[in-house]
Amino acid sequence: MRRSIRNVALLVCLCALLSGCATMRYPHTYKVEGMEFAEFKDLDDEKALKVVALIYNVKHECSEDKMARDIALEEYLNLLSKRNSKYIKNSGIFDAQYEKVRLSTYGDEELLAFYQWLEPQALEYSGRRDLTEAQNAERIVYLTAINAVVKEMKRRDITQKAIMIAGQVLSTALTVALAMI
Repeated sequence: MRRSIRNVALLVCLCALLSGCATMRYPHTYKVEGMEFAEFKDLDDEKALKVVALIYNVKHECSEDKMARDIALEEYLNLLSKRNSKYIKNSGIFDAQYEKVRLSTYGDEELLAFYQWLEPQALEYSGRRDLTEAQNAERIVYLTAINAVVKEMKRRDITQKAIMIAGQVLSTALTVALAMI
């Protein structure tokens, strides 16, 4: 039962990834000061800070909203830290208060439930080009959280395959050792 849930969850996540829901591949994801940018790296330091501030200010009405926002905030703070800009380092943005979300500690069923909650939230904004900056920040939050869940499910699938292969190797080694006795 657990393996079938994992396989279904992985299939759903892979479908979402292939359909272009991953944040970094979504066209016109970043809207700042009335302009749209396809990629975060296209933003100058000031606009990048504004995007992260908008993400930080996304209202969370439930625990899933807060979790999605915290995932996105951590992702974008990491992207900002890679810029090595004194302007960004002195901005105080890294003092933002949020909780680190460790998806690796969640069970498969919890991840699947979180993904199923995120998907309609993200779809609400798909195809719309008339989003305000605040709505666009919400879209970024949901897409980034979906991307994080997909990565975690892929990591788990790879780990499961590695364990299975290691078990097969061990079984073969034991069979060979027993045959030599």
